[in-house]
Amino acid sequence: MKYSRTVPLALAGLLLCSPVASAADLIVTVTDIRNDQGNIRLAVYNKADEFPRGERFRGTDVAARKGSVQVEFKDIPPGIYALAIHHDENKDEEMNTYFLGIPKEGYGFANDARVIFGPPTFEAASFSVKGDRTEITLRARY
Repeated sequence: MKYSRTVPLALAGLLLCSPVASAADLIVTVTDIRNDQGNIRLAVYNKADEFPRGERFRGTDVAARKGSVQVEFKDIPPGIYALAIHHDENKDEEMNTYFLGIPKEGYGFANDARVIFGPPTFEAASFSVKGDRTEITLRARY
């Protein structure tokens, strides 16, 4: 039987032309920021068991701006993620709390997930990244 180069070349061509899931830009808008003090700290998680206090997938700090801030994360692979924010007004990189752990500083989660006796679940604060651009908006709560 004679070996043909046509079949391997055709298969290679199909693989090169197949749609491949590409990374996306994630645009996060945080609203209802009460003042210009400190930083807004954003953390994106891709593992439920790390959310919201463990190792983050991506994160950044931006200067707080009364009203709203917008942050862009580049090259996020398609998948399910959760997001937490913290308005670190005194720039100590900690969530300052009153007695019984009630937050003194602003916080928020994707989907504006509710906080009831502790942070929401990964599922409650999760969103899907797909396509070439994903935009989410959440409120800072005080």
